[in-house]
Amino acid sequence: MGGRCAVGALRRALRVAAFALVVAVLALAVPLSAGATGRAAGRSAADPSADGGPYSVGVTLSTLSPAVPRQQSDVLTVVGTLDNHGAQQIVGARLGVRIDEGSEISSRTEPLASLSPGQSLSFTLTIPVSALGLTRTGDYRFAVDLVGSDGGELGLATTELPWYPSGADSTNTSSGKPLNVAVVWPVTDSPHLEAVSLGEGGTAQPVFRDDGLAAELAVGGRLHEVVAAGAGLPVTWTVDPALLDEAKAMARGYRVARTPNSSNPQDSVKGTGGQVAAAWLAATRSAVAGHDVIALPYADPDVASLAHHAPGNAALLGLVGDSVQQARAAISQALGISAGMDIRTDTAWPYGGALDTSVTALAERFGLKNFIASGMGLSTGTTQPQVQLEGGASAMVAEPTTRAVLSHDLSGNGDQLIARQQLLGDLLKTQQRDPRNPGGIVVEPPRQMPAQTASVLSEALRAAQAAGFVKLVGLGQLGSGPSADAQSALPSAQVAGIAEYAEGLSESELTRFELRAVTRVQPDLERLAQVLSDSSRTMDSVRRAMLRGISTGWRDDRQDADSYREGVGAYIDASIASVRLLQKHSTITVAGNSASVPITVANGLQQPLAGLELRVSSSAPQRLAVETPYTPVQVPTAANRTEQVQVTAYANGPVRLTARLYTTANGRPWGDPMTFQVTISKVSPGAIAIVVGGVVLVLLAGAWKMHQARRKRQQPSPLPPEPPAP
Repeated sequence: MGGRCAVGALRRALRVAAFALVVAVLALAVPLSAGATGRAAGRSAADPSADGGPYSVGVTLSTLSPAVPRQQSDVLTVVGTLDNHGAQQIVGARLGVRIDEGSEISSRTEPLASLSPGQSLSFTLTIPVSALGLTRTGDYRFAVDLVGSDGGELGLATTELPWYPSGADSTNTSSGKPLNVAVVWPVTDSPHLEAVSLGEGGTAQPVFRDDGLAAELAVGGRLHEVVAAGAGLPVTWTVDPALLDEAKAMARGYRVARTPNSSNPQDSVKGTGGQVAAAWLAATRSAVAGHDVIALPYADPDVASLAHHAPGNAALLGLVGDSVQQARAAISQALGISAGMDIRTDTAWPYGGALDTSVTALAERFGLKNFIASGMGLSTGTTQPQVQLEGGASAMVAEPTTRAVLSHDLSGNGDQLIARQQLLGDLLKTQQRDPRNPGGIVVEPPRQMPAQTASVLSEALRAAQAAGFVKLVGLGQLGSGPSADAQSALPSAQVAGIAEYAEGLSESELTRFELRAVTRVQPDLERLAQVLSDSSRTMDSVRRAMLRGISTGWRDDRQDADSYREGVGAYIDASIASVRLLQKHSTITVAGNSASVPITVANGLQQPLAGLELRVSSSAPQRLAVETPYTPVQVPTAANRTEQVQVTAYANGPVRLTARLYTTANGRPWGDPMTFQVTISKVSPGAIAIVVGGVVLVLLAGAWKMHQARRKRQQPSPLPPEPPAP
């Protein structure tokens, strides 16, 4: 028994020792295999890159010049950064370049001394284009990789490299014609201007809900960079006239609300972006001069939301109809009209470029016969950039690959260079499909184009145009001429029904309730207009604010959109409430047969009051009659005015008077009535004379007594009698 136990213990000890030996061998084998397996080393799960990629070293490209090589004698300069995200030091690695799936160009490698964990290292490579082996015209895949001393790939960055040779360097008998590219260049933003203003007439200063627009228009701001990037390019500027109006208002002098959407214009501070706005307007005028301009409906109303949730709302549709009419005048005043400039006001740009039959029907109702479309909701069956819709309308259809590139977030390191090269590659591939007759495409960037996207698009367009395979044209030059012949030559397309509208876009639409919240302002606005000395200015500013409340610019900012719409309604409510009668808190006494009773009207508005009438009535006219029951009221800006109401008393005692304002236009009451008490103390003139006479006599008697007492005190005292003689 004891022997068997000893044997069992020995066996267990041997198994434990064998297991320990296997573990030790595996531990030694892991680093050995990592150095021997080449490319697998860079993808090791034990050594992942910081961004979740398969390599231990991140390779980021920041410069690739020229973007489009044209001659074999060109020299390609590549600048980038290496970031060691792994836990091990890298020694003896090298940087190399590859074209497509080819091998590393051995004569153009750069050795790397060492790269410690967490270290970043900049690099620059210069490669003669002749060494790249570029032959046919087209787009190539260009790669920069970091290779370990054992041949394993430790890091990789790839991008597109278009090759469009010129002259003797071209292997093609003909490079063909350039691709016509029409670019929508949007200048839009979410609204900032409120309906509120401080001051009267021409000196009134509008109030902005915040000063964010000043930062957008300043150097480095999104809108500044969008205009700067597009300057000098023959693109189609697609502009919201309301944004230009906001910049004009800032340049003239403006206020910023301490609390966004406050209804009190006094609750604001002076804005600081006037000079920035003026400079931006000047730069915009210069950039668009001589080029095509699309004036979107004023404030860029959300046509898709209206079509889906308010197709029968007459008040809203009337508002949108006005926005179409206002567009040309607003944009012409802000930018001027120069030679060669074509301002179009017949174009709709639904959110996301998505169409359905309800969207197109509503837009056409306002005379918007041309659409900027993404292709969603269209069955084109063609690669043509413009298609004809039922009823004579047409749609400019964006090229999907470029639209996808421009929709990405390009704020990361290296993103802009990758996107630029991808755009160039896509444009060249499109041109090369049929070099002799490449046709044209429409490029549609995001509606509120980020500064990085604008820079990338500008660089790509300039490089492609300089290389010669792209010709920039206006949207109108892609076949959207007004003639019937041009329209009939377009391929036709069917528009999807409302049930087929893109679901993802529906989720961000303005709801029926939100749209109705805007129209609820209209009756109160019309009521307020009846009491203003100059109603046109207030009506115009509020209606423009109502349009801003349904702007497409709110799609990505629903919380501020709700706040803005509530602010417009609150402003009207506060304006109406600020025109009122000041309450009397004490009893008024009337002594005598007639008197005047003061009643004060308060005007908290930024313009004079007119169109109001003060009406006063008595609860007991047989004892106190109101002689002036109707008194016209006119009150200066932000002031109080006291009206004297004449009354006649017939008997003593308390009487209640009721005062109320009415509009003279329709005789309807304005505000709440004010009731106060008057006490009549009616005394005859004879009684007053007797009382006065009695008072005088009493005073005289008192004075006589005082006089007598004073004389008595002033007389000398009598001498004492002399004593008798002894």
